[in-house]
Amino acid sequence: MKVKMTDKKISIYRLKSEFFKALTHPTRLLIISNLLEEEQCVGSIENLLGLKQANVSQHLNILKKEGIVDYEIRGSKRCYYIIDPVRMKSIIEI
Repeated sequence: MKVKMTDKKISIYRLKSEFFKALTHPTRLLIISNLLEEEQCVGSIENLLGLKQANVSQHLNILKKEGIVDYEIRGSKRCYYIIDPVRMKSIIEI
């Protein structure tokens, strides 16, 4: 028996798909892995990965959009952290 997909179900699967797409880039996985160890400001992430600020910001924006990371402003710096580290750790350890 086939199950008909409702608009609500399709919408939920699209949201899940976008979440997992955010995890498919190796740079974003590295960022997540490092943020699981400690929160970091953008400059520290740049130095750690050897990337330009604009590139790091693009990756962080994708992770923020999907509810994976958030940030606090400290002076003139944005310092990022994992919103739900227990959940994220269990997902990336698969």
